[in-house]
Amino acid sequence: MDAILNEYKKHGVDEFYRLHSHDYENPHNDIIENLLVEAKSVWNIKGNILDLCCGSGEVSRMFKECNVEGLDPYTKELYEKNTANHCIEMTFKDIVRNGFERNYDFVICSYAMHLCEKSMLPMLLYRISEASENLIIITPHKKPNCNGKFFLERKRMKKERTSIILYEKHMTN
Repeated sequence: MDAILNEYKKHGVDEFYRLHSHDYENPHNDIIENLLVEAKSVWNIKGNILDLCCGSGEVSRMFKECNVEGLDPYTKELYEKNTANHCIEMTFKDIVRNGFERNYDFVICSYAMHLCEKSMLPMLLYRISEASENLIIITPHKKPNCNGKFFLERKRMKKERTSIILYEKHMTN
């Protein structure tokens, strides 16, 4: 994680992915796989899945039996090559402005939600809640905290420093 964080600081997120959109691999793939194998069976993750900030398809490859679509503003070609799934090219800002075109049983975001600007996070969560009852975050951080107006944390697992958190839709007035 530190190496990519240093690259983000050095180049910025946009420039990092401009340089590495064709060869990006999440260096934490083994941890992600281990967490997803356990969560997939215990939490009954299935159906239509959006792999939000899908990178090269690490999460999507774990759900071959499901209807999975990727979303990433940087790695569309790499994702589609690695998974044979469709990838939507949208940024967090695009999602906040336009929402999603369809609904999903689960939205899964691995190692990326912390990149959303703090001021934009509430509206991003609102847009996700319009499209799905379930949000799963995989993160090595304590952020973002998605508990609140649109989602409530229901379950959590942790391996090493990485957590996988299941949030369920919860709308308050």
